[in-house]
Amino acid sequence: MIEKAEYQARVSKLAARMRQSGLDGVLLTAESNIDYFSGFRHHAPWTLFARPIFPDISADGRSALLTHTFLEPEMRRTSAVADIRTFATSGDAPVAQVREIMSELGIQRGKLGMELGYEQRLGISLNDFRRLEVELSNISIVDASMLLWSLRMIKSSAEIELMRQSAAVTSAAFAAGFSAARPGMTDAQVCQVCARTMVEQGAERPGFILVTSGQKNYNVLSGKPTDRKLERGDMIWIDMGAVTNGYWSDFCRAAYFGKPTKELEDGQKVILDVNDAMIGATRPGEPLRNIAAAAVNAFKKSGLEVSIGSGRIGHGMGLMSTEPPHVALYDDTICEEGLIFTIEPRITNEHGVFNCEELLLVTKSGVEIMTTSPRHITYIQ
Repeated sequence: MIEKAEYQARVSKLAARMRQSGLDGVLLTAESNIDYFSGFRHHAPWTLFARPIFPDISADGRSALLTHTFLEPEMRRTSAVADIRTFATSGDAPVAQVREIMSELGIQRGKLGMELGYEQRLGISLNDFRRLEVELSNISIVDASMLLWSLRMIKSSAEIELMRQSAAVTSAAFAAGFSAARPGMTDAQVCQVCARTMVEQGAERPGFILVTSGQKNYNVLSGKPTDRKLERGDMIWIDMGAVTNGYWSDFCRAAYFGKPTKELEDGQKVILDVNDAMIGATRPGEPLRNIAAAAVNAFKKSGLEVSIGSGRIGHGMGLMSTEPPHVALYDDTICEEGLIFTIEPRITNEHGVFNCEELLLVTKSGVEIMTTSPRHITYIQ
């Protein structure tokens, strides 16, 4: 668990960067930002649609948290914010009360940062946002997304440990799922073993499980578990991640019902060679575009041309299963100690899905591979 002092330090860092950026305050509404700056994690985030939460933070480092009365006892027990206010209605956001709290914090004019831009989303409706603009007529609401990401992208030692735990739980889930898998089972049944193992191993919950199996389905990389029965000669490829105290993992592995074939071994070797090239290119001071370029060059050495269908070959991780930065030719983000991201080059063809996603941590002197699950294809006889 993360100590309250760390959350308080995050608020102080945010306030310092607000002053540098000319912001007078920040108003947060998104689940992951509420968690990051207050330490309060909602038991059912989708109910934020009915009962939004508002951390208000001023440029001098003061903060208050406005929440629904239903959540107040748990928030007082777990949140690092001492000043907690409440409202009792559901549906529309209490924008007049938000204005009053901001006025108490000295945010009455100037610029207010909110989650308006890059990979951020407001946790209130558009109509509520428009009402807020009217209430805050003397304040200019501007985008604070890059300010927020500048803090969230670099993980603390406590965050890193939680993500190590999440990766270990996911590795155990792969081992259990592939050990249990037999021809005649459905891919959903295999995934149920994986999900159950995550919880048994201490995960807060399974984050997601994607699966594909069978020759005609290897191009479906975002498929949910189905009742398709597994057969000999099938590959089952699973991409999944556990959530541990709010922090995600995300990587994929594959198993095959049958003996190794040249096509399978050759395909996996290409991907592991590309992975190794990307890992070798990862070090402090290196822009992420160079890591993506290392993948492109490694594919070319194998006589293949990489197809970056999703526009990237990896992504950041943390309180969300995908967050900035991107391992992509267009991303100039510089690797720093504490940055965590995935690498996921892949090949799909009639033989299977060749994609051995890894979770990497940039260290002071290089890189740590956080995923411990075996990299080879698991053969099930």
